[in-house]
Amino acid sequence: MGNLARADSVCSYPCNRNLYRKHLIMRNIKHAERKGETFAVYQHIILRNMWEYYLGEPDKNGIAFGYVMGFENEWGDVSMDEIKPYIISIARGKELDYIMPPFEYYWEDEKEFA
Repeated sequence: MGNLARADSVCSYPCNRNLYRKHLIMRNIKHAERKGETFAVYQHIILRNMWEYYLGEPDKNGIAFGYVMGFENEWGDVSMDEIKPYIISIARGKELDYIMPPFEYYWEDEKEFA
């Protein structure tokens, strides 16, 4: 599976976590200039204002850490409850294969294209 990282616990809907745990896949992003560490993206979200979110797994309080491309591009915590009404697109698992990485980043499993 290359550099794809498997999620070890997440389920955004009421479900049996153990059943879904083995089937969720995350992709790793890395800065093009080798700045910082690799980050495992669990989901990519686009809001109505066209801001893009590359987020890790949300915690039990619905807070996810990740990279946001909006008015400014920055790392930080995001409340899933706050953005939920504005979501127009969510990509998870294998759907992440069709998503472009954030500006100045690349997917580690596509390093030859970076």
